[in-house]
Amino acid sequence: MKKIIIIKLGGSVITDKSKPFTARKRVIQRLAKEIISAHKKYKGNILISHGSGSFGHTIASKYETHKGLVHKDSLKGAVLTSDAATEIDRIVMNHLLKAGLMVKSFAPSSFIIANDGELQKIFSGPIIQALMTGVTPVIYGDVIMDTKNGFCIFSAEKIIEALMKDLSKVLKVQKIIFCTDTDGVYDSNKNTIKKITSKNIKKYDKEIGGSVGTDVTGGMIHKVKQSLVLGKKYGVRTLIVNGNKSGNLEKAIIGEKTTDTVITF
Repeated sequence: MKKIIIIKLGGSVITDKSKPFTARKRVIQRLAKEIISAHKKYKGNILISHGSGSFGHTIASKYETHKGLVHKDSLKGAVLTSDAATEIDRIVMNHLLKAGLMVKSFAPSSFIIANDGELQKIFSGPIIQALMTGVTPVIYGDVIMDTKNGFCIFSAEKIIEALMKDLSKVLKVQKIIFCTDTDGVYDSNKNTIKKITSKNIKKYDKEIGGSVGTDVTGGMIHKVKQSLVLGKKYGVRTLIVNGNKSGNLEKAIIGEKTTDTVITF
Protein backbone atom coordinates (compact mmCIF):
# COMPACT_ATOMS: atom_id res chain seq x y z
CA MET A 1 0.00 0.00 0.00
CA LYS A 2 1.36 3.41 -0.98
CA LYS A 3 2.17 5.95 1.73
CA ILE A 4 0.78 9.48 2.02
CA ILE A 5 1.39 12.53 4.19
CA ILE A 6 -1.30 15.19 4.47
CA ILE A 7 -0.18 18.80 4.90
CA LYS A 8 -2.35 21.72 5.95
CA LEU A 9 -0.96 25.23 5.42
CA GLY A 10 -2.75 27.35 7.98
CA GLY A 11 -4.46 30.60 7.08
CA SER A 12 -2.50 32.30 9.86
CA VAL A 13 0.73 31.40 8.06
CA ILE A 14 -0.11 32.00 4.39
CA THR A 15 -2.05 35.24 5.04
CA ASP A 16 -1.87 38.19 7.40
CA LYS A 17 -5.05 37.71 9.43
CA SER A 18 -4.90 41.30 10.70
CA LYS A 19 -5.16 42.65 7.13
CA PRO A 20 -8.08 41.55 4.93
CA PHE A 21 -7.09 39.92 1.61
CA THR A 22 -3.36 39.97 2.35
CA ALA A 23 -1.38 36.94 1.25
CA ARG A 24 2.10 36.35 2.66
CA LYS A 25 3.57 35.47 -0.71
CA ARG A 26 7.17 35.09 0.42
CA VAL A 27 6.11 32.63 3.11
CA ILE A 28 4.01 30.64 0.62
CA GLN A 29 6.97 30.57 -1.77
CA ARG A 30 9.28 29.26 0.98
CA LEU A 31 6.81 26.60 2.09
CA ALA A 32 6.41 25.46 -1.52
CA LYS A 33 10.19 25.04 -1.81
CA GLU A 34 10.28 23.11 1.47
CA ILE A 35 7.56 20.74 0.25
CA ILE A 36 9.29 19.94 -3.03
CA SER A 37 12.66 19.52 -1.29
CA ALA A 38 11.11 17.10 1.21
CA HIS A 39 9.13 15.32 -1.49
CA LYS A 40 12.40 14.31 -3.18
CA LYS A 41 13.44 12.57 0.05
CA TYR A 42 10.02 11.23 1.01
CA LYS A 43 8.96 8.84 -1.73
CA GLY A 44 5.28 8.59 -0.85
CA ASN A 45 2.29 10.69 -1.91
CA ILE A 46 1.46 14.11 -0.54
CA LEU A 47 -1.91 15.85 -0.29
CA ILE A 48 -1.85 19.59 0.40
CA SER A 49 -4.64 21.58 2.00
CA HIS A 50 -4.77 25.19 3.11
CA GLY A 51 -6.92 27.67 4.96
CA SER A 52 -8.43 30.93 3.76
CA GLY A 53 -7.05 33.21 6.45
CA SER A 54 -7.81 36.87 5.86
CA PHE A 55 -9.53 36.07 2.56
CA GLY A 56 -12.49 33.77 3.25
CA HIS A 57 -12.78 34.34 7.00
CA THR A 58 -13.07 38.11 6.63
CA ILE A 59 -16.19 37.90 4.45
CA ALA A 60 -17.63 34.83 6.22
CA SER A 61 -17.53 36.66 9.54
CA LYS A 62 -19.22 39.77 8.09
CA TYR A 63 -22.10 37.79 6.54
CA GLU A 64 -22.24 34.91 9.09
CA THR A 65 -21.78 32.51 6.21
CA HIS A 66 -21.01 29.61 8.55
CA LYS A 67 -24.62 29.77 9.81
CA GLY A 68 -26.21 29.20 6.39
CA LEU A 69 -29.26 31.05 5.05
CA VAL A 70 -30.10 33.20 8.06
CA HIS A 71 -30.75 36.68 6.64
CA LYS A 72 -31.30 38.61 3.41
CA ASP A 73 -27.57 38.98 2.68
CA SER A 74 -26.65 35.36 3.41
CA LEU A 75 -26.56 34.28 -0.23
CA LYS A 76 -24.36 37.23 -1.14
CA GLY A 77 -22.02 36.31 1.68
CA ALA A 78 -21.84 32.69 0.55
CA VAL A 79 -20.80 33.45 -3.02
CA LEU A 80 -18.33 36.15 -1.96
CA THR A 81 -16.77 33.85 0.65
CA SER A 82 -16.46 31.08 -1.92
CA ASP A 83 -14.84 33.46 -4.38
CA ALA A 84 -12.38 34.65 -1.72
CA ALA A 85 -11.44 31.06 -0.89
CA THR A 86 -10.77 30.46 -4.58
CA GLU A 87 -8.67 33.64 -4.76
CA ILE A 88 -6.22 32.56 -2.05
CA ASP A 89 -6.16 29.06 -3.57
CA ARG A 90 -4.99 30.49 -6.89
CA ILE A 91 -2.18 32.34 -5.12
CA VAL A 92 -1.08 29.20 -3.31
CA MET A 93 -1.34 27.13 -6.48
CA ASN A 94 0.75 29.64 -8.41
CA HIS A 95 3.65 29.31 -5.96
CA LEU A 96 3.38 25.52 -5.73
CA LEU A 97 3.53 25.23 -9.52
CA LYS A 98 6.47 27.65 -9.75
CA ALA A 99 8.33 25.51 -7.21
CA GLY A 100 7.92 22.55 -9.53
CA LEU A 101 5.23 20.57 -7.73
CA MET A 102 2.80 18.58 -9.88
CA VAL A 103 -0.33 19.97 -8.22
CA LYS A 104 -4.00 20.16 -9.17
CA SER A 105 -6.62 22.10 -7.21
CA PHE A 106 -9.91 20.45 -6.21
CA ALA A 107 -12.75 22.70 -4.99
CA PRO A 108 -14.41 20.91 -2.03
CA SER A 109 -17.79 22.38 -2.99
CA SER A 110 -17.62 20.23 -6.13
CA PHE A 111 -17.16 16.89 -4.34
CA ILE A 112 -18.87 17.32 -0.93
CA ILE A 113 -22.47 17.95 0.12
CA ALA A 114 -23.48 18.52 3.74
CA ASN A 115 -26.57 18.24 5.92
CA ASP A 116 -26.88 20.54 8.93
CA GLY A 117 -23.17 21.28 8.85
CA GLU A 118 -22.04 17.67 8.71
CA LEU A 119 -20.87 15.46 5.87
CA GLN A 120 -23.72 13.86 3.89
CA LYS A 121 -21.99 12.70 0.69
CA ILE A 122 -18.48 12.83 -0.72
CA PHE A 123 -17.13 11.88 -4.14
CA SER A 124 -13.42 11.35 -3.56
CA GLY A 125 -12.77 9.35 -6.73
CA PRO A 126 -11.04 12.12 -8.72
CA ILE A 127 -8.71 12.95 -5.81
CA ILE A 128 -7.73 9.31 -5.30
CA GLN A 129 -7.18 8.88 -9.04
CA ALA A 130 -5.01 12.00 -9.07
CA LEU A 131 -2.86 10.53 -6.28
CA MET A 132 -2.55 7.21 -8.09
CA THR A 133 -1.48 9.08 -11.23
CA GLY A 134 1.25 11.02 -9.42
CA VAL A 135 -0.58 14.32 -9.09
CA THR A 136 -0.51 16.15 -5.74
CA PRO A 137 -4.08 17.27 -4.95
CA VAL A 138 -4.65 20.66 -3.33
CA ILE A 139 -7.85 21.27 -1.34
CA TYR A 140 -8.93 24.19 0.80
CA GLY A 141 -11.56 25.45 3.24
CA ASP A 142 -14.70 26.16 1.25
CA VAL A 143 -18.42 26.98 1.26
CA ILE A 144 -20.25 23.65 0.94
CA MET A 145 -23.86 23.24 -0.17
CA ASP A 146 -26.04 22.03 2.72
CA THR A 147 -29.41 20.26 2.26
CA LYS A 148 -30.80 21.72 5.49
CA ASN A 149 -29.21 25.16 5.84
CA GLY A 150 -28.54 26.02 2.20
CA PHE A 151 -24.79 26.07 2.71
CA CYS A 152 -22.14 25.88 5.42
CA ILE A 153 -18.39 26.19 5.76
CA PHE A 154 -16.07 23.19 5.90
CA SER A 155 -12.61 24.02 7.21
CA ALA A 156 -9.61 22.34 5.59
CA GLU A 157 -9.40 20.14 8.71
CA LYS A 158 -13.00 19.03 8.30
CA ILE A 159 -12.46 18.26 4.63
CA ILE A 160 -9.43 16.15 5.51
CA GLU A 161 -11.61 14.21 7.96
CA ALA A 162 -14.26 13.73 5.24
CA LEU A 163 -11.66 12.32 2.85
CA MET A 164 -9.93 10.03 5.34
CA LYS A 165 -12.33 7.09 5.10
CA ASP A 166 -11.80 6.67 1.37
CA LEU A 167 -8.11 7.62 1.40
CA SER A 168 -7.27 5.09 4.10
CA LYS A 169 -8.73 2.28 1.99
CA VAL A 170 -6.08 2.69 -0.71
CA LEU A 171 -3.24 4.58 1.00
CA LYS A 172 -1.38 4.37 4.29
CA VAL A 173 -1.78 7.79 5.90
CA GLN A 174 1.48 8.16 7.82
CA LYS A 175 0.82 11.51 9.44
CA ILE A 176 -0.94 14.83 9.14
CA ILE A 177 1.03 18.06 9.49
CA PHE A 178 -0.65 21.33 10.42
CA CYS A 179 1.48 24.43 9.74
CA THR A 180 0.43 27.15 12.15
CA ASP A 181 1.93 30.38 13.48
CA THR A 182 2.92 28.84 16.85
CA ASP A 183 5.43 26.25 18.08
CA GLY A 184 2.70 23.66 18.40
CA VAL A 185 -0.15 23.97 20.91
CA TYR A 186 0.50 26.24 23.88
CA ASP A 187 -0.60 25.81 27.49
CA SER A 188 -1.70 28.77 29.62
CA ASN A 189 1.96 29.70 30.21
CA LYS A 190 2.72 29.79 26.47
CA ASN A 191 4.79 26.62 26.70
CA THR A 192 4.48 24.01 23.95
CA ILE A 193 2.45 20.98 24.95
CA LYS A 194 4.56 18.08 23.69
CA LYS A 195 1.78 15.53 23.38
CA ILE A 196 -2.02 15.64 23.47
CA THR A 197 -4.12 12.49 23.72
CA SER A 198 -7.71 11.60 24.53
CA LYS A 199 -6.50 10.94 28.09
CA ASN A 200 -4.97 14.35 28.80
CA ILE A 201 -7.10 16.65 26.64
CA LYS A 202 -9.34 17.56 29.59
CA LYS A 203 -6.29 18.93 31.37
CA TYR A 204 -5.59 21.35 28.51
CA ASP A 205 -9.10 21.90 27.14
CA LYS A 206 -9.64 25.30 28.79
CA GLU A 207 -6.08 26.44 28.10
CA ILE A 208 -6.17 25.96 24.33
CA GLY A 209 -7.62 29.01 22.64
CA GLY A 210 -9.17 29.92 19.36
CA SER A 211 -7.41 32.03 16.78
CA VAL A 212 -5.73 35.42 16.59
CA GLY A 213 -7.60 37.37 13.93
CA THR A 214 -10.88 36.51 12.28
CA ASP A 215 -11.62 32.77 12.14
CA VAL A 216 -15.14 31.33 11.85
CA THR A 217 -14.00 27.70 12.06
CA GLY A 218 -12.70 27.54 15.60
CA GLY A 219 -8.95 28.14 15.54
CA MET A 220 -6.50 25.91 17.45
CA ILE A 221 -9.00 24.04 19.62
CA HIS A 222 -10.81 23.00 16.43
CA LYS A 223 -7.55 21.59 15.02
CA VAL A 224 -6.85 19.65 18.20
CA LYS A 225 -10.32 18.11 18.43
CA GLN A 226 -10.37 17.18 14.74
CA SER A 227 -6.95 15.57 15.17
CA LEU A 228 -8.18 13.48 18.11
CA VAL A 229 -11.14 12.29 16.04
CA LEU A 230 -8.80 11.24 13.22
CA GLY A 231 -6.50 9.53 15.69
CA LYS A 232 -9.37 7.52 17.13
CA LYS A 233 -10.89 6.55 13.77
CA TYR A 234 -7.76 5.89 11.72
CA GLY A 235 -4.83 5.63 14.11
CA VAL A 236 -3.08 8.56 12.44
CA ARG A 237 -0.97 11.05 14.39
CA THR A 238 -0.99 14.78 13.77
CA LEU A 239 1.94 17.19 14.14
CA ILE A 240 1.32 20.87 14.75
CA VAL A 241 4.39 22.86 13.75
CA ASN A 242 5.36 26.49 13.27
CA GLY A 243 5.25 27.23 9.55
CA ASN A 244 6.76 30.67 10.10
CA LYS A 245 10.10 29.11 11.00
CA SER A 246 12.20 28.26 7.98
CA GLY A 247 12.81 24.54 7.50
CA ASN A 248 10.20 23.34 10.00
CA LEU A 249 7.78 21.95 7.42
CA GLU A 250 10.51 20.10 5.53
CA LYS A 251 11.80 18.57 8.76
CA ALA A 252 8.30 17.50 9.77
CA ILE A 253 7.71 15.79 6.42
CA ILE A 254 10.94 13.78 6.43
CA GLY A 255 10.77 12.98 10.14
CA GLU A 256 13.46 15.26 11.58
CA LYS A 257 12.97 16.86 15.00
CA THR A 258 11.07 20.13 15.32
CA THR A 259 9.46 22.01 18.19
CA ASP A 260 5.90 20.76 17.83
CA THR A 261 2.88 19.14 19.42
CA VAL A 262 2.05 15.54 18.59
CA ILE A 263 -1.64 14.61 18.78
CA THR A 264 -2.61 10.94 18.98
CA PHE A 265 -5.63 9.10 20.35
